[in-house]
Amino acid sequence: MKSRKRNFLIISYVVVITVIILHMSPLAIVVLNSLRTSDEVLRSMIGIPAEAQWGNFAFAWETGNYTSAYISTIIIAISTGLIVMMLTGLASYGITKCRCYFREFFSTYFVVALSIPFFAMMVPIFFLFHRLGLTNSRIGMIIIYSATNMPFCFIFTLAFFKGLPEELDEAARIDGCTEVQNFIYNCLPLAKPILTSILLIVFVNCWNEFLFANLFLQTDNVRTVALSFFIFTGQYRADFGPMFAAAIITIVPIIVFYLLMQRTFIDGLIAGSIKG
Repeated sequence: MKSRKRNFLIISYVVVITVIILHMSPLAIVVLNSLRTSDEVLRSMIGIPAEAQWGNFAFAWETGNYTSAYISTIIIAISTGLIVMMLTGLASYGITKCRCYFREFFSTYFVVALSIPFFAMMVPIFFLFHRLGLTNSRIGMIIIYSATNMPFCFIFTLAFFKGLPEELDEAARIDGCTEVQNFIYNCLPLAKPILTSILLIVFVNCWNEFLFANLFLQTDNVRTVALSFFIFTGQYRADFGPMFAAAIITIVPIIVFYLLMQRTFIDGLIAGSIKG
């Protein structure tokens, strides 16, 4: 038995290390290439820089106008995350805890919304927002991202609120709490992990989203990080060093944000997947 257990542990470690290497290799290649010249990258995609080209990052930051892109993306992502978190929490509570005659309709409505492809909505939304004067503005992007992230986040939180014991609500009502007070003081603290997970999911989606941003944002002062990186894959596609440096500048905030919130994110996923 000890021999079998030892062999199983060895195989497990080998599999885990192999998976880690496969996942980390692309990131390592991007980091190394960001410090190489374009000629070095053209000669060999994988290699160690002869001399670290730290100027690639300064050139990428200035050319991509990343200062403005960071500010614009953070405003859009955080605002969208807070709106989605608040609305999905209230909607899930209302459907699961209050007397709602159309609860099945609303639940089905959000499920159906997930099946509608983004490409089918882009043209009509563009003409509508153009008439309303919401194109090329952060407010317009916040509205779009809030609407597109709402269905999944609602289904995500609905399972959690369904799993909350009804005895908690009954005790709160006996003590004289209104529905708003029950939501704020009773359910909201319990839902903190899953709502924080929603904030992280929406933040990452807004940070990485390209299609709507490319369609609605035209000026540099409102462009997002994804559009700043697109500059290097188009006009500057031959300058591989700054292109890889721009990739690092684009993905580092997401990696740091996830590492800081990974514990809460995992707790939220567990809470949202277990009912009862």
